[in-house]
Amino acid sequence: MTNHLIPKVSVVLPVYQTPETYLRETIESILAQTYTNFEFLILDDCPEKSVESIVKSYSDKRIRYYKNTQNLGIASSRNKLIDLSQGEYLAVIDHDDIALPERLQKQVSFLDSHPKVGVVGTWYERFPNKKINKKFIVNSQIERDLMFNCSILHPSSMIRKAVLVENNIRYEPEFTPAEDYALWCRLIGKTEFANIPEVLQRYRDYEKNTSKTQAAQMKQASVCIHKILEQKHPKLMTEAQSKISHIRFLGIPLITKRQYGGVSKYKILGLFKIKKQDSIFLKSASDIPIYIISFNRLSYIKQLVEILEKYHLYNIHIIDNASTYPPLLEYLKKTPYTVHHMKKNYGHTVFFDAPDFKSVRENEYYVLTDPDVIPVEECPSDFMDYFYHLLEKYPKYNKVGFSLKLDDIDDDTDYKRTVKGWEKQFYKSKINFFQPYLYNSYIDTTFALYRPQKKWQTKNFYKAIRVSFPYEAKHLPWYKDLSTPSDEDIFYSNSDIGSGNWNDLKKINAIKERLMVQPKNLLEKLFSIKSSSNRIYLYILGTKLSIKK
Repeated sequence: MTNHLIPKVSVVLPVYQTPETYLRETIESILAQTYTNFEFLILDDCPEKSVESIVKSYSDKRIRYYKNTQNLGIASSRNKLIDLSQGEYLAVIDHDDIALPERLQKQVSFLDSHPKVGVVGTWYERFPNKKINKKFIVNSQIERDLMFNCSILHPSSMIRKAVLVENNIRYEPEFTPAEDYALWCRLIGKTEFANIPEVLQRYRDYEKNTSKTQAAQMKQASVCIHKILEQKHPKLMTEAQSKISHIRFLGIPLITKRQYGGVSKYKILGLFKIKKQDSIFLKSASDIPIYIISFNRLSYIKQLVEILEKYHLYNIHIIDNASTYPPLLEYLKKTPYTVHHMKKNYGHTVFFDAPDFKSVRENEYYVLTDPDVIPVEECPSDFMDYFYHLLEKYPKYNKVGFSLKLDDIDDDTDYKRTVKGWEKQFYKSKINFFQPYLYNSYIDTTFALYRPQKKWQTKNFYKAIRVSFPYEAKHLPWYKDLSTPSDEDIFYSNSDIGSGNWNDLKKINAIKERLMVQPKNLLEKLFSIKSSSNRIYLYILGTKLSIKK
């Protein structure tokens, strides 16, 4: 049975030489919370000038007052409060800030319904200037931003105490006054972060703030933290920083962009500087189901699943088109993921032809992909969230997916020249001038995130956005030597019903012929004659005429 005497939340407040007016405003903002099942721990770290009389002027039984016999410093005082606390959740507040009445209620509700999240902050208002600070909401953006910035306001946070206890993590005095930032960085990979997209805290911005009085020490501590982050999270650090010549004219960069976590700094003509926070993703897409189309290929599926696991994407579904390849069947028996066994081979359109997935495709967001498409090593960890963000931003598109890597494919064979010639058509039309990395393109069953069909604004199944590097993927068949097929390749070729264009030399030659007869420029569209193995094509004023040989 639950012991109702133990509070769910421990509000932890360290105090040091706090002006009485500020301290009273802070205490009263907690006592006025709509959520009431909490204990309020106040630790006085200034023995010489105690605030005991101020605290004890409040008769609320939830207040527990403690006083250090000697000054411990902020990090050690915070750790002492953790040890004294009884609650499941720790609600942090500083001695000069104000919590809005529903803060605790909304944070408890959030943590109760998001068991993967161990730290939740809020948006906040700086006062007295009334400036609203909107922080990133989803874990992927927060983690990346933490490489350079403290993207959760510490005095607005609520922490799942078990995360600290189980990982033996505490505030570290050597990083004071950036001990809060160091704590968040220690928790990367141990839990997930979130911010509630609502102003639930007021942050007092005045000259005696620690961030102003100890700015030099804070900067020095941050440098040390960054060195640790570079060692522990090299991939995240690589994603978090970049330099891009955004727009060029005659080869000269007009706008240069430098990325620092979730903040971009632009330099225009080498003179003017603009600082801008990245767009805030409104929803995490990490739990959206990923459907992989399977038929008699084991090696591709294993590679893709292993990559998805590295990105902590586990809602994986394998749609098997009545495969007969014994090693694959054995793998499907043992996989921990959901396998949908089809009674016949529907081909690559199985998700749309089989009745099993009708409800999903009409009502849910989902990923659909062939098994032979895997994200490149440089692909950011937030690609699912980013694709979802683009779908919300561009409602006329049905899906968003990877561009396919071409720059590592040599022109050493007809096959590879055909691949590059064919793929160029998908990267000609850009969404707009200011987003040259987004292409108005087509996607069949290459890895893409789809919106529910009930939200489609066009019946064109293929209409999509392709996102360029680093949101890029490898198409594995392009890296195979077709002249030396493996046992799996031979088994697949003998059983394929026509889905795999890039695994069959005859189909590749057909694509090559199609490329040969396509006009390459405006002049050829106006008048040209081209010939394939069995037809002659005439292009006259943009009209195409076909004559069988």
